[in-house]
Amino acid sequence: MSLFYLLPSLPMLHFDVAPGIAPEHFLEACHEQLAAGDAAAAEALFYGRPSDHPFVAVWRDKEAILRNAIAGHRARITGKDAALWMRPTQGCDSQIESEVSDAFLEPDPMIREKALDKVRWLISDELQGPDPLSKNAVFAYAIKLAVITRWAKLSAEQGRKRFDALSQAPLTLEPVTVNV
Repeated sequence: MSLFYLLPSLPMLHFDVAPGIAPEHFLEACHEQLAAGDAAAAEALFYGRPSDHPFVAVWRDKEAILRNAIAGHRARITGKDAALWMRPTQGCDSQIESEVSDAFLEPDPMIREKALDKVRWLISDELQGPDPLSKNAVFAYAIKLAVITRWAKLSAEQGRKRFDALSQAPLTLEPVTVNV
């Protein structure tokens, strides 16, 4: 296992910039340089898969707290009960909830979604801790790489096509009988 080789070889990641490394190259380097369990954890973090690794468990708990806060805001907006969408968590995090509240002040859905991904970025920084040459730095890198890879794959053309497909779907309205 060579964190001292792996981490310095990785390009810096910036939130609004396409990644300088292909995810498959990052994951391949993890499998070459890390113990099997740690490489599997990095892969699980990148793909959002379950894992028994302690870092992944902590990340999934933070992600559940984030998603619960998002569900709460969306439920309030639509007048629904958020309890239907809440996931169990091991703890709470008022900072995450505050950041989600700030994101929902944004009326533009794309900017709001970016703000929510910035919260994920901040969570990964927090979980990484102060040591830039630790396994946690690799795991945080996997999370950040997943976030910016997702944004790099999005395009306005794909969005328009998806919108057109959804907005042109036939609506079927059932007749309503009104008793007077």
